[in-house]
This record gives sequence, C-alpha cells and structure tokens, in this order.
Amino acid sequence: MKATLASLLLFCAACMAQSQAHESPLISVYAYHLKPPFIVDLERRQGLYYDFSDYLNRKGRGYRFQTVFLPRNRLEHALARRQLDGVVIGVTPLWFHDPQQQKYLWTPSLFHDQDEIVSLAGNPFDYRGPESLDGRRLAGVLGFSYAGIDERVSAGKIFRSNTAGEREVLQMILKGRVDVGIVSRSTLDYLLATEPRQGPFHVSKTPHDVFERRILVPQDKAAVHAYLLPLIEQMHADPAWQAILQKYQADTTTERHPSPCCTPAEGDSTRSATEEQSCCP
Repeated sequence: MKATLASLLLFCAACMAQSQAHESPLISVYAYHLKPPFIVDLERRQGLYYDFSDYLNRKGRGYRFQTVFLPRNRLEHALARRQLDGVVIGVTPLWFHDPQQQKYLWTPSLFHDQDEIVSLAGNPFDYRGPESLDGRRLAGVLGFSYAGIDERVSAGKIFRSNTAGEREVLQMILKGRVDVGIVSRSTLDYLLATEPRQGPFHVSKTPHDVFERRILVPQDKAAVHAYLLPLIEQMHADPAWQAILQKYQADTTTERHPSPCCTPAEGDSTRSATEEQSCCP
C-alpha cells in the first residue's frame, strides 16, 4: 500500500512539473553564428549557445528557452517585419545598426570576444589598421563584414578570399593560399584546443575588432528582457556558468590571453616566456 501511494505521489509530482513547463512561454534564442564554440554540432544541438538556453531553464521557470539556428538574412527579414518570435544571442548593437540602443532592447554582456588577425608563425604579420593590409591576401568568411577592410577590398587594395567558415580560414593560412585571416578569438581558442594543427599561428597584438557578445531583444518583448536582466547580471559570478565557458575555452575577460598554439606578437609583454613557446606538434 505504501509503495503504491509513493508511486502515485511521484506520478502526480511529475505531472505537475510537466504542466508547469507547458504553461511557461517558449522563447526561441536565435543564433546565426554556425561555428564553434557557439554551435559545435547542429544536428545534435551541441555548443555554447545550446548550453546557455539549458542554463536559463535551470535558473528559473518564468520562461522556457530553446536555441534555434537561423541564417542572418532570414533573421534580419523577420526583424524588419517585426515578426521575430524570440531573441538573438551573441550580437552587438553596431551589427544591427543600433548604436544608441534604441531600436532594440539589449542585455549586458554575455562574454568578451574579438576578431583576431592571424598569420603563420613562420611569416608573422602585425596588424596596424586596415591600411597595413594593403597588397596582402586576406581570408574571411563569406557574408561577414569587416569594417574598414571591406572598403579597401572594394578599392582593390586588399585581396580577399571568402571561405565557408573560420576553420577554413585557418586552413587557407596553413596552405599558404593567403597571408592573413580574420578569426574570432573564441573560435580560435576552441579550434586550437580541440583540433590538431600542423604548425603554430601568429596572432597580431592588435585585433581587428573588440566587442561584447550580448542578446538582442525586440521591443515588443520587454517582459522577456526584464526577466533576462537579473539572470545575466549574476551569472558571471556563477560557477555553473563559468564551467560552461571553460568547457568551450571561452574567455570572458576584457584582457587578451594567448591561445595555446600561437606565438606572441612582438612587444606583447602580457605573455610569459612559457607562453611564448609554441605548443603545436
């Protein structure tokens, strides 16, 4: 009798939990960066952005969050028509023409990132502004815009080759098909930590761009924005979130740290003698 009663209570508790979950509105967390560590495996739903939604779901019951990949052009089309039924993760106001942060609502930073100028250690290049790339072969990702560089590409001063992704940018550098490439620091750290390379890279002391990855929230979802604010503000001190970032080699600080397979830029005093040694095979 006791066993039957206990089973009944467990069943009722499970039903109540399921009912509460169904009552919580589902919010899509749209991501268009189809690259690690943000999306590691699309079919298996693995990556930092999937873990972020899981993290939010463990922290509260007001909403349920689900990460969904959506190409940038479709995302912008939905935003322009005010038909986006969710939020956008990993973006900045400048990328969506909202420098004053009045067009959309924005959360605090999820983490710091930057676009690095990468070259071979055997043929290092130190970036000193777009004009320093004149006459050089540059690898970038198809569809990505690079402020200051795109204009010089159009003028025929920089020779740009487009790739499917940042993993392919590194391959172009390794094969000597380009002189330099642009890769996000978060992606570079993840790839160098998880995929063996044939030789060390050189990362310029000066990056092409520095930014904070945040969440864009449409104006008609002010309640979702208000719900997210306290969660994001406290998560940087949360060991659970720090463990997720560490899992994907993500660096949340504003200070640059060396990738495990990169040689230092000349004059970069932030790196120790040990860090200056290449660890690539």
